[in-house]
Amino acid sequence: MRLGRTVLTYRGCVRWSAAAGVAASGLLTGGAITGLLLPGGAAATLVALVWAAFTLRVIRLAPACPGPDGGPGPGGAGVREPRRPGPCPPGGAIALPLPEDPSGGAAALA
Repeated sequence: MRLGRTVLTYRGCVRWSAAAGVAASGLLTGGAITGLLLPGGAAATLVALVWAAFTLRVIRLAPACPGPDGGPGPGGAGVREPRRPGPCPPGGAIALPLPEDPSGGAAALA
């Protein structure tokens, strides 16, 4: 769920959510049966608030990068800037030379 520049995330498990729902509905049902709906409703509200405090998190979104005028960044997040290769070492030695006769390793086991 998006609320402006914030996102509401769920970080609980389904078992505890189901237990909180069963507890709240049991409190409401018990309050309705006994005629004490106000205390039962208050207890069910308390259960729901405790559940929400422990399982829901509101995260504020930050823009990925500011635009040239300081506004939101450019769109098209799926299009990446092409990566440029780093500078070549002197002499063009990009790959390391292998030894002629290795004294250990897989060649010595064969």
